[in-house]
Amino acid sequence: MNITLSTRLAGAVLALAATTLPVLAQELPNMREARRLVFAERGAVEVTYIDNADVSSQDRAFLQLDAFQDQLAASIPYYGAVAMAPGMGLQSEATVAGANFHDEENARAFALAGCEEARRSGPDCVIVLVIRPEGWEPGRSLQLNTEATAALRGDFRRMGRPRAMAISDSTGQWGIGESRETAVSNCGQEDCRVVVVD
Repeated sequence: MNITLSTRLAGAVLALAATTLPVLAQELPNMREARRLVFAERGAVEVTYIDNADVSSQDRAFLQLDAFQDQLAASIPYYGAVAMAPGMGLQSEATVAGANFHDEENARAFALAGCEEARRSGPDCVIVLVIRPEGWEPGRSLQLNTEATAALRGDFRRMGRPRAMAISDSTGQWGIGESRETAVSNCGQEDCRVVVVD
């Protein structure tokens, strides 16, 4: 199975422009509030199987094996998703996992895009597994990936004030700094936005 993880990339050409846009009316959480909203960075992960009629019974049975799901839970950080091309089977190069995103939706989009790029035949790619922190519930106002959650409770907490954290939804990247501008620049992606301010 191919596992492609998002990587930290340089290039904040548009990041500074994004920080000059008007601040949304919504108030951002400070560090203390943010720590209550996110999950433990070393907490348990739950793997959820998504049934699809196009997936073969053999692949379906394998995807639901406790041993396989436990292995994924131990190796893929939240938020993650696994996509496969049903016509090519689970063991094909079109099986792609996206991991360490700030939400499930972007992990799904990444995995599906990678799968479709590698798919050579058969029906469209489908999401067959999602990886979330244990106790996940929809609608939280702040979601961070495993790495950013660890930074929030570590490096960010130890910084003096003022401080800010920015994230990129599409890549899972993140950055911290003494100002909003620095956090966005350190995040390094075009879609970086500030999510925590102290």
